[in-house]
Amino acid sequence: MRGPVTKVCESCNQVFECGQYGCWCAQLAITEQQMDWIEQAFNDCLCSACLNKVISGELGAPSLRRSR
Repeated sequence: MRGPVTKVCESCNQVFECGQYGCWCAQLAITEQQMDWIEQAFNDCLCSACLNKVISGELGAPSLRRSR
């Protein structure tokens, strides 16, 4: 697949655009452990708001929270 695809976030049901290759999400500072959790918890992509919640520790397993 190429180009933007309209998706629905599995976490919050928000509609968003996925850029496929070179997507905006590649620019986020998400850890490998957080990505592994997302892959286990969901079948598809999350919107930017939910990805930022995973990064900040608001969404996801407590062990994934970054120390401040």
